[in-house]
Amino acid sequence: MVNILIDSSLDGRNACYLAYSQPSKLLYLVGDSGGGLLPPLTPGGAGIASNSQCTVNAAGLTVDGGGDALALTIALTFSASFAGNQAVYLAARDREGGNSGWQPLGTWNVPGPPVSGLSVSPMTPAESSSFFQTYTFTFADTNGSQDIAVTDILINNALDGRQACYMAFVPQTRALLLVDDAGDAAGPYQGFVVGDWHDASNSQCTVSGVGSSVDSYGNVVILKLGIAFTGSFAGNRVFYVATRSSSGTSGWQTVGSVAVP
Repeated sequence: MVNILIDSSLDGRNACYLAYSQPSKLLYLVGDSGGGLLPPLTPGGAGIASNSQCTVNAAGLTVDGGGDALALTIALTFSASFAGNQAVYLAARDREGGNSGWQPLGTWNVPGPPVSGLSVSPMTPAESSSFFQTYTFTFADTNGSQDIAVTDILINNALDGRQACYMAFVPQTRALLLVDDAGDAAGPYQGFVVGDWHDASNSQCTVSGVGSSVDSYGNVVILKLGIAFTGSFAGNRVFYVATRSSSGTSGWQTVGSVAVP
């Protein structure tokens, strides 16, 4: 059985949540409640399955399996009400009881109307598989970039600050604060001013001042951070970003992923 969950967090409710059974060669879309299965689809067959988040077309569904691998291609259409940055989680289990557990394997930005207030864009690169990479984060406020108070960046396999690469950036002072392993946003933390020759580290990552920068113009702030992950943090990780002002918050948004080797 292969499970695919597309949502802003690992929650099957109000998600695009799918299950594929290899023995029966049927694909199921889960209903909005995150529990009940809708009528199944046969790969290459007729018909669609829909919930409030997405629609699956059987005609665009293909399965290719050989040896140890299974490749599943799914034609998905997302609803306008599902607009935003979504994470893609996968899990697989076999007949012998093996289970991969949920793995965050990518992100997808479902387009929607222009956002008033605070917003977060997908990062660049959206996917990586390197120990070290310079990532570009873009966030905006229609009230002007000077209105942004703080932006939080959390890198982990779930939205949990513990044992994570969890940091806060304050645009007005250019301060970058990396939270320690306990994950308490109030600290303790290490920090530096972006653009200085300093680093901040915990057990999951090191954020480097070298190669990091910040630019602001109009409503937009662009933050570039050089991040190196530790070997103990190996696995599939999601980048979650939230930005806040005195008048509101964007909420946590999934903006990218990394497969830490």
